[in-house]
Amino acid sequence: MLKSFLAVDEKPLTNNLNSGGKGLLQSLGGIFPALGERDFRALWLGMLPGILAMQMFFFVNGYFAFQLTGAASSIGIIWLGFGIPFLLFSLVGGVVADRYSKRRILIITQVFLVAGAVMTALMVLSGSIRIWHMVLIGTVMGTAFTFHMPARQSFAVQLTSPTNLMNAMALNGAGLNVCRLLGSPLAAVLIGVSWINVGGTYVIMAAMFALVILSLFRITDTGSPAAGKNNQTGFRAMIDGVLYIRHNSVVLVLLLMSLAPIMLGLPYQALMPVFAEKVFFVGPRGLGILMMANGVGAMVGSLVIASLRELNNRGNVQIGLGVLFGLSLALFSFVESYVLGLAVLFILGVVSSSYLALNATLIMEKSDRNYHGRVMSIYLLTFSALPLGNMVLSLFADIYGASATVGAGGILLSSIVFFFGRFSNSYRNM
Repeated sequence: MLKSFLAVDEKPLTNNLNSGGKGLLQSLGGIFPALGERDFRALWLGMLPGILAMQMFFFVNGYFAFQLTGAASSIGIIWLGFGIPFLLFSLVGGVVADRYSKRRILIITQVFLVAGAVMTALMVLSGSIRIWHMVLIGTVMGTAFTFHMPARQSFAVQLTSPTNLMNAMALNGAGLNVCRLLGSPLAAVLIGVSWINVGGTYVIMAAMFALVILSLFRITDTGSPAAGKNNQTGFRAMIDGVLYIRHNSVVLVLLLMSLAPIMLGLPYQALMPVFAEKVFFVGPRGLGILMMANGVGAMVGSLVIASLRELNNRGNVQIGLGVLFGLSLALFSFVESYVLGLAVLFILGVVSSSYLALNATLIMEKSDRNYHGRVMSIYLLTFSALPLGNMVLSLFADIYGASATVGAGGILLSSIVFFFGRFSNSYRNM
């Protein structure tokens, strides 16, 4: 693989230099064939600034809320504000994605994300920001994101040939994890610069969200494949999507299997500011390095899944990854050394991202393209449990401590994944 990446062709070096970025993209296209498809490549590259800005937003919001109040529960409260729209509007977002232009939906939602970042920046810079402001703006941005995610995921599938689907979905996960890798430390560095600080970081995020809008105009707008095929009302189309999933046992099981890691596993990320302050005794830069270690592992896990052309016994593989995810969390809860914590967080990143990348790929592979928006909206609905999980675990962290809370969640996660996979034939036999 390394040889094919480095050896672009046998032409003189000057030709390679003249070809510039195009030659590099052709090389990457040999390893990741989905990048060889022009519109998918434009979408994937164009979305990266926005994804990076969103990862910075999560980091800065959690850090600033904790600094503002000194309570771990404040992290959960602002996450709850962002997550409530996921619960209320996810199904609507899926119907909209299946019926209307996905590119137009993405442009509109990016405008709301820009506005939310600008409003937060103005209040931080003026010194008038309060937790309830952050919750309210988070609710607006969460609503936009609820419509954004089904459109983005199903648009990526729409722009990709079926043979490159697994590669495209894994690349989406890899892009997310690269942004996770860069987002937290970048935000931490910007916060640490005196003339930028928290307010200036929100301004930078707003500009990054705006870049995505410009990139979307480079993509051919092919409309929605499901648009105009029937006269269903929006409500009927929503019910039709739910019934489709109900009768597709494999997709149903895959959606259910996404809940336990989201509810019990991923909330450890929201509690990282607490670990940084009260367990490892490091500042925002140390927190950024913790998240970087986790992001490197997540990137590695996504790229491993992207590189696999075939994978037998996928259900069993995912069960194993889920169990390892929980056990790694339990191990992390016992760690008091900062260096050892970095190593465990790397492992956590590998197993968690591999699990989620494989889950998302299988969901899209096993569902009809005309239902992709609605299927992804229900997949997004399972992620509405993440803010709830963040809220619950942050409350327990205040009462019992962050380490005990994360450890108990990891053990429970391993048990649920193991027993669910053990007794679900449709999942185990994939």
